[in-house]
Amino acid sequence: MNAPTPTRVWLNGRLVPSNEATISVFDRGFLFGDGVYEVVRFFDGVAVGMDLHTARLGRSLELTRISGFDLSSFQHICDELLRANSLSNAAVYLQISRGAAATRVHMPTPGMAPTVFACASATGALEELERPTLVRCAVMPDRRWHHCEIKSTALLGNLLPMLECADHGAEEAILIRDGLVSEGTSTNVFAVVRGQLVTPPVATTPPILNGVMRVRLLEACAQSGISCAVRPISEAELRTASEIILTASRRMFSSVIELDRTVVGLGTVGPVAARANAALVNRLRAECSPAHHGAPSATPILAS
Repeated sequence: MNAPTPTRVWLNGRLVPSNEATISVFDRGFLFGDGVYEVVRFFDGVAVGMDLHTARLGRSLELTRISGFDLSSFQHICDELLRANSLSNAAVYLQISRGAAATRVHMPTPGMAPTVFACASATGALEELERPTLVRCAVMPDRRWHHCEIKSTALLGNLLPMLECADHGAEEAILIRDGLVSEGTSTNVFAVVRGQLVTPPVATTPPILNGVMRVRLLEACAQSGISCAVRPISEAELRTASEIILTASRRMFSSVIELDRTVVGLGTVGPVAARANAALVNRLRAECSPAHHGAPSATPILAS
């Protein structure tokens, strides 16, 4: 029986078979988690929120002082990966580490060339998002560092609550800091509180990640007349919310049916989630349509 054809990945400026891609053991991404990343979702070959992903990647690189990557090449890398792997509905993961030195030292060597790696994986079509996925969550304390607005590859602080929440029969943890909801381990959080959809602000102290699907859902709600407030959410409000929603570029849109083994609402997709998801799918369908492709996107909601 023939072995499956390896996927092709992007490594430092070229496409290579995944089984031939190698990175130095002294790469700082491996040794220190000294790198940043982005995940972009594609539908029919069109990226969702590439402008937002590129801007956020630039900000992550700036805050971590990683230099040497041309942001204008991001789209090209994605296009090459989709073409090489014959994909149209896919997620592209891009990781940039500070690079590799001659040995392991804490202080980076000046002028290091970054290591740029990207891979693509098949995902579902836009039509598969028309009904939200269901997820069980647990509440966990947010013990992570204070720069969550950076998409750092050092994700141990996210992985530990994810592992712990599995012991509670949950697939995702919603993190609480100083009595307020921050975000999930890999998601942004929305809740229906006293009939209104609300989501935490990203410009908090410390800040949280401004997810691209968070931005697109806020835009979709505004376009569809769904009231959505950006304000702090207390743990008490989360626990009594009639609906809880998670968004992310991979997960896209999920309705939370349990929180700490307690049923949320009716234990299924709620009415606000159904409307919000439909609005989001319509927003994404318009963004990925041939008529829209290449046109300027809506004004991004970045400061909320």
